[in-house]
Amino acid sequence: DAADDPVFLGNYARVLSAYDTYHEEPGRSNGAQHLRHNDLVAYFCFEFGFHERLPIYSGGLGILAGDHLKSASDLGVPLVGIGLYYDQGYFHQRLDRDGWQHEEYIDVDHRLLPMQPATRDGLPVTVEIQTRTGTIGARVWQTAVGRTTLLLLDSNVEGNSPEDRELTARLYGGDDRIRIRQELLLGIGGVKALAALGISPGVIHLNEGHSAFAALELIRCRMD
Repeated sequence: DAADDPVFLGNYARVLSAYDTYHEEPGRSNGAQHLRHNDLVAYFCFEFGFHERLPIYSGGLGILAGDHLKSASDLGVPLVGIGLYYDQGYFHQRLDRDGWQHEEYIDVDHRLLPMQPATRDGLPVTVEIQTRTGTIGARVWQTAVGRTTLLLLDSNVEGNSPEDRELTARLYGGDDRIRIRQELLLGIGGVKALAALGISPGVIHLNEGHSAFAALELIRCRMD
């Protein structure tokens, strides 16, 4: 029906034209043109909010991170984002008649989202994080925010324990153990994902303390 709808086709053509124009235009002359490839910034954050179709954010921190990616795309600043993919996202809030909050989590189908597996040499990229109680495996998703790339780690993979498969189910859910393991996944797993993809950033930016383990992983790599 959409293919025979002239109104839809007109809107579709305008969106495609704007998309192509954006990607073909040069970056703004703001000094970013003097940055070199090895000036790449890796921007770690627990949440990224750039579109409601990918509900991996809850509020201000995620919107700030999402705006950083959008601005980097507009300005031509070399930047790659690293976060976690939450397949239930953040909860929908409902209030009952007595004013009590009820949380509703909705499963997100990754097949309907604007992302795909990150690959190198045609093979999907996966990482492993060693912990005191075993190995956490994760696959890496990739999505485009304009010209900027966002990498998202997902622990819902075969080989993980049921507990670890649910690590990336919900944003800001669970107890301290879950939070620490999520932060291990983001910090250490994020550094490993960059290395697995052959990405060597000149600067690592940690947006709040959630990704602090990235610094320890970088020190370990430097010592090796």
